[in-house]
Amino acid sequence: MATGTALQDQTLAHPIELVTRFVARQEWLVHKKQRNAIIAEIPGQWSDYQLAVSWQDDDETMQVICRIDVQADATMLGELAMLAALLNQHLFIGHLALDMGTCELELRHTLALRGAGGATPEQIEDVVDIMLGECEQVYPAIYQVVHGTLSADDATMAVTMITRGEA
Repeated sequence: MATGTALQDQTLAHPIELVTRFVARQEWLVHKKQRNAIIAEIPGQWSDYQLAVSWQDDDETMQVICRIDVQADATMLGELAMLAALLNQHLFIGHLALDMGTCELELRHTLALRGAGGATPEQIEDVVDIMLGECEQVYPAIYQVVHGTLSADDATMAVTMITRGEA
């Protein structure tokens, strides 16, 4: 039994510390680090993303927010809200939320870890990797809608289209 406890102590750690280690290994720029929060700049294929992770001691939850750097003006709020609703149906984890103040979409996910005693590096890496992958997938749709090139319906269809075969 002591062996299992020793193994658990080695693999479980404070989630923000695990995120910090993961960000450092990727050589991503850390903007701010506190005991229960970190903000990092993540380079992507389409854009840079701002990753904000916070830990809530009381709830034992880790909130992950990936801000997508495409700003719209207030006249686009309705179409962006429709786009978020349509894209949310296709996301694996998290959901797109529209920040009404900045007219930006952000991908949000909360990881509940109550009673776990921490998190594993694999849990943290999976959440960050999946969320960044989802941001990369939806970015072209957001960009097209913000720039008036496609409607929310057409942009969603374009980025969620399943392709088959090889080119």
